[in-house]
Amino acid sequence: MGNSFCRLCQKDEKQLISELAICSKGISAKGLSFANGSVQSARLPGSTGIWTLSRNDAKPSFIDISNPSQLSESIPDISIHAAIYRQRPDINAICHTRNPYTICAAAGGSLEKVHGEAALILGDIPVIDYNLTGPYLELISKASIGEPLRPIRTVILAGNGVLGLGACIHEARAFVEILEEWAMFKIFSKIHGKTVNVLTLEQLRSLGSRYARSIKFGGRQSA
Repeated sequence: MGNSFCRLCQKDEKQLISELAICSKGISAKGLSFANGSVQSARLPGSTGIWTLSRNDAKPSFIDISNPSQLSESIPDISIHAAIYRQRPDINAICHTRNPYTICAAAGGSLEKVHGEAALILGDIPVIDYNLTGPYLELISKASIGEPLRPIRTVILAGNGVLGLGACIHEARAFVEILEEWAMFKIFSKIHGKTVNVLTLEQLRSLGSRYARSIKFGGRQSA
């Protein structure tokens, strides 16, 4: 997570185009379809050129986000992607998907932290209107909001879908899939009456320190 370079998709433009198409098909196969008027997009790190793929495209299309005339002729979703890329140099891919469980689970507001691993990976997840202008874009451009464990990596667009913001297309895809798993936990708890075992910030920090220790010391306590 948080790759600055992905060997699978960021060696050259040809590889990027191929992986964008493969990941978009994989997302749809998981039941996370394209939202209405949405695109998936990716770029090479630092580039002003992005490759986009919509539901009706047979192959990705290229747009230079530094060219106002190209953006004015594109669908609104591409302009939103362009604005995020300009304000978040750490973001090199955006997946805009229609996650059925997430949309349902977020109907009443933010997701409760009922899935520890997902919450550790995704951090704070703002729920905002689809009209991403003004303060909304400022929100997404920030490194974080509130007291999160991670930068903003996913955004729930009320009634429209979700945005996964990744350092590469594989990371963006992983984020929307992890978010949907988190939402499933929330839906299942509602089916059984109420949400139980909502994790506190202190519990998440404890889990996070254990994950870090497991990665660094193979599960052993430090000396």
